[in-house]
Amino acid sequence: MTPETALAAKLSIAVQFTVVTTLLVYFLLLRNTVRLEEVRLWSAAWFADAVALAAVLHSSLWGGGEMPLRLTLLLYLAGKTAFAVLMVSGARNHVRPGAEPRIRPLPLTFLIAVWSLSIGAIADRLVVAQFAQSVMVGVVFAAGGWIVLRRPRSQVSRWLGWAFVLQSCVFLAFAVAAWPTLLNHPILFPYMHVSSFLNAWLELILALSCLAAVADRSEDQLRYANRELLDSQDRLSQMVDTDPLTGLANRRAMRPIMDRAASTGSVLIFLDINDFKAINDRHGHPVGDAVLQRLARLLVEAFRPQDAVMRYGGDEFLVIAPEMDQPSVTPRIERIRALMGAPDSTTPSVSLAIGVTELQPGGDPGAAMVRVDHLMYHDKNRRR
Repeated sequence: MTPETALAAKLSIAVQFTVVTTLLVYFLLLRNTVRLEEVRLWSAAWFADAVALAAVLHSSLWGGGEMPLRLTLLLYLAGKTAFAVLMVSGARNHVRPGAEPRIRPLPLTFLIAVWSLSIGAIADRLVVAQFAQSVMVGVVFAAGGWIVLRRPRSQVSRWLGWAFVLQSCVFLAFAVAAWPTLLNHPILFPYMHVSSFLNAWLELILALSCLAAVADRSEDQLRYANRELLDSQDRLSQMVDTDPLTGLANRRAMRPIMDRAASTGSVLIFLDINDFKAINDRHGHPVGDAVLQRLARLLVEAFRPQDAVMRYGGDEFLVIAPEMDQPSVTPRIERIRALMGAPDSTTPSVSLAIGVTELQPGGDPGAAMVRVDHLMYHDKNRRR
């Protein structure tokens, strides 16, 4: 290697180390704000890559004897292997959140250590170690690309998968270039002085793909949280707008129902249980509750699904039957009056005061409510 080539190699290693260190700092900061497992794994991956490059950079700048060079090789092998494995583990967690790791941390550390020590001990030349490491990293990244592209979370996830495939292709190309040297033939093409430059660009692409995947996953979480919030609001609204005793809508839900009824025309039926306080005093509040529940059930059964049946308050009930007229609801009302007038096994006989009026299309709902309330009290006084 000429002095110019050696200088270019050192410069490329320094550039790659600077890029990876910057990415490591960024992912460590991201880890404190984005609580995703893949971010934690990718942060550890960039740390492992930084350790590997730091060892190579130290060796290229200051050199050393046989033992320091052997230690540098071991650190590089372990760091690069851990980098690839952790990147793929993070990608697997991205496409399958919550998935159990295929290999636990302790066995994984043991396997990486065995691999690094074995290659470091067996390789009699640096190029042999580089060939073995390139094959290992290329295969691991190829597996990661297959994992992501087989089941991508979204279109953005495909970018991550293709970034893994690109990493795999480049490392396997390095292995192909170094293969002839294992048989004591010339290398296919010299790449050592530019490999770090190329790897720096590839790692930038990989990091951007990871960040896009994180942003996509975070957006999914925000959409899910928003749906949960809206569902909670709906459930809370239903609880607030629903009478817990009868299960009917209560007075809070009346305005939108009345507005719709005013646009199409409707019949308003206002019902009141006569002497309800006397029922509670004579038979007890549980029986009074049963009377309310029975009347609510009969009203729901008597009217159509599109009709609004609500507990207006206390022992008063309101039915809003859109697009009906007074003659069509009279038989339903009289049947309810007759059924409530007959005792059953849990409730006594009760009489009802009922007012009925029509709300014309475009009419005033407030005036209609005043009118039906007046008619109900007129019926109550008449029956007394």
